[in-house]
Amino acid sequence: MPSEMILSLLLFIISIPIIIKSSDIFTEGASKLAKMFGVSDFIIGITIVALGTSLPELASDSYASYINHGQIAFGDIIGSNITNIALILGLTCVIRPLAIKHTEIYSGWIHLLILTLASMFILAAGGIGRIGGIVFIISYILYLRHLISVYSELGVETIGKDGFMKNILGVLFGLTGILIGARILVNSIIELAMAFQVSEYLIALLLMSVGTSLPELFVSVSAARKGYMTMALGNIIGSNVANILWVLGVAAVIRPISIAPEVIIVQIMFMLLLSVLLIVFKKSGYVIDRREGEIFLGIYVIFVLVSVAFGNDFMKMEN
Repeated sequence: MPSEMILSLLLFIISIPIIIKSSDIFTEGASKLAKMFGVSDFIIGITIVALGTSLPELASDSYASYINHGQIAFGDIIGSNITNIALILGLTCVIRPLAIKHTEIYSGWIHLLILTLASMFILAAGGIGRIGGIVFIISYILYLRHLISVYSELGVETIGKDGFMKNILGVLFGLTGILIGARILVNSIIELAMAFQVSEYLIALLLMSVGTSLPELFVSVSAARKGYMTMALGNIIGSNVANILWVLGVAAVIRPISIAPEVIIVQIMFMLLLSVLLIVFKKSGYVIDRREGEIFLGIYVIFVLVSVAFGNDFMKMEN
């Protein structure tokens, strides 16, 4: 294996923990700052934590869009959304069945509606331009506003102002690490795609998406082990919505992204199928049990095999 290829592979592997650790530092600092100013735990959860676990996608996909490699952004976003449900939620439910509150069925329908409408727009337009990106960002802000208004009565836990500068430095340090890691990650993917003569979209879809979804994996599995299953589900649904509206919206505003519908149609079908099954499994006794978690994991295996089978077609379409 040529030395340049080995270097690119090492940079790819190294960049992921850099981004994840930096995201953790950023999120912890931002959460503590928010508490200092009297923001409730729930609001912190659906804004700072949800956005924090999506920071790897946001940084990497924004940079990919900036250097005109939008197919990497699309691959990462779609792959991350599939990974979140099929792999992460599947694994979480195998560890511990997920009990569902009746009110949480509603969030599943909103999740499915948002992904469906966004997917139809992307397929019809053959990508997404700056105006579409702005619409996606505004939609995400309205989505957050709706959640905040519904749950605004939740209590507030305020902490002292000790460590204010430490948290400010944590936010700045974390953000710097995220940006550096994102640049290394995207550049290494481009180099690997050229070296192995495979599609950038395929690498982002299968490898980069797992790497950037590791924060969701750690949060969800940890929540499952501690019995906080609602937190695990909320993290996954919130991250999927953030990926498709916020991350893709920002990437498109930076530079319009074009992609042939035939490149992404199969993966979008997988994403929507999993979203439908999420609602179906939720309504079956209001629990997602281990067997249904295993079904999610099985679908993920099929998704990987199908994507690899279409690998050569992705390469031809990109060229």
